[in-house]
Order: sequence, then structure tokens, then C-alpha cells
Amino acid sequence: MSFTIGLRFYRISIRKKGEKTPLEMGAGCTPCDFLDYVSDFVARRIEPTVEVATQRTWFFEPIATPSIRVVHGYINYGTHGFESKFKDVRTRKQKYKREATDLEEIPLYFQMWAPSASKYALMAFQSFQGRSCINYVRSAMIADFANRYPDFQLSFIIVAPSSSFLADAPVKSVTFMKPRVGSDRFDRVLGKQMDEVDYEVTVRAKRRGGMISSYKDLGKLVGPGDNGFVFFDGHSYEGVKADVKIGGKRRVVGVYGSGMDAGLIDVSENVKRDGSGHPTLHSIQTEVDSLMEDFYGSIHT
Repeated sequence: MSFTIGLRFYRISIRKKGEKTPLEMGAGCTPCDFLDYVSDFVARRIEPTVEVATQRTWFFEPIATPSIRVVHGYINYGTHGFESKFKDVRTRKQKYKREATDLEEIPLYFQMWAPSASKYALMAFQSFQGRSCINYVRSAMIADFANRYPDFQLSFIIVAPSSSFLADAPVKSVTFMKPRVGSDRFDRVLGKQMDEVDYEVTVRAKRRGGMISSYKDLGKLVGPGDNGFVFFDGHSYEGVKADVKIGGKRRVVGVYGSGMDAGLIDVSENVKRDGSGHPTLHSIQTEVDSLMEDFYGSIHT
């Protein structure tokens, strides 16, 4: 099951084509101050971009901030092209029908932080119930940057799985998600037919202060899989998530597999939600700010 509200962080760098060394990204730098570039890119994408092949749309809704070197706001992400029924959650009666031409749009928080004297910037993207427009935005930014500065290239590297400061972080529990088994197995156990089953196996440290392993040693618990699956104790699972201590807080991080996006940090229990069911701006921004500082402290050199 995908995290309800997740955050993914990317380390962004600029390199001259054919060279490996990242360039400074602040004011007066070549080819640009990256903050100015992102501010301009966001301003040029406030009208919907339509991804025709996948029937998706997205556009920025920037929010002014007194913080220096930060661009943030919402990416409004929409889907269309299919019908569905909307029912009352209590009565189960249909309230209305969504047509294929209806656009369902959700707000996803984003933040870009570009310190003034650094070779790296950080960008955070929110996901909601597995829905995310990260790949669309990232691809559009890379292509736009290459068009504007043809002698340079922009790169995005996901932070969490490869971050060195997480290497020795204690892992309190590991959960293996959705084994590859038929539903008839659960039908026999429960004595009735099941349409859908979520099944997880959790390995947890027994002592209060104990740990399963360090983050860097998680691979020793999991065998190599096929087609995105992983193996544990003779069974194949779709994904693995770990309870890891990050920056003084325990957080759940997606680690391996197809059923869980690697590097996605679960903040579902850490944010407040408004009446729409989406996180409030203050609560999601607070989570991003905290994690930004933790990650940047380990990668800025």
C-alpha cells in the first residue's frame, strides 16, 4: 500500500557537458543563479501543461515566502480520460458519475531550496495516495534547462536511498509488503471469499532501545528478487519499508521493490489535514523544512 502522504527529495546539480564536477549555483554563477532559473520556470508553468499520452495535467501555484533562497507552493496535478462512480462513504449510494472528460485535480506541495554558496540545491515533492507528478516536472525542467543553456546539464539524484548521513541510522523495524500469493490462500484461512487482501510481515526490534540493523545494512536482510520483487524468509514481496531514525524523529522510508517507491518518506502521521483531507500548508512545510536541513547537512560538501 502506498503512503497516504509521502515526500521525496532530490539533490540537484549543474555540470558542464562532458565534465563531472558540479558547478556553484548561487548569484553570479555560470550559467545562472539556479534560484532565478527555478523562479522563472515556475512562473512560466502556471497554466496547465497537458501530458497527452497519459491524460494528465499539471501546473504550478507558487506561494510568496519571506525566506531567502526558497521557491515553494503547490503543483496542481490532474487526471482524466476514464469514468468512475462517486458514492457516499457511509450509505454506499452513488452521488454522481465522473465522466471521461472530467478532470480530477489534487494539490501537491513542492519546495526548492538553493543555498547561496553551494554546488547543490534540494527539491522536495509531495505525493498523495501514490499519486505524483514528479517525473513530469523533472523531465520538463531538465529539457527546459538544456534548451536555455545548451552547454550545461541539470541532474536530479534522489536523496534518501543514497544519503550518507542515513548510513548508520538505526532501523527499528522492517515491513515486507504484499507477498506474491493467491487470494485463495486467504479464502481458506478466513473461511470466506476475499476480493482484496493487504498482507504485511513486520520484523521489529524486541528491546525498546534495540535495532534491527543500520540503514546501510538493510540489504543483508533482503535477497535479490525478480521483476521488482524482493525475497525474505523464502517468500517474495512487492516492497519493503523501514522505520528509521532521521534527524531525531522516527520516520518510515520506502526501501526496495515495486510496491513501495524507494526513497519515499512517509509523513502521514506527522502532518495536519484540513477539511479536504490534504495536509495544511504549515504542517507539510514544517516537515519539508526539517528534512531539508537534515539532508543538506550531509551532502553540501
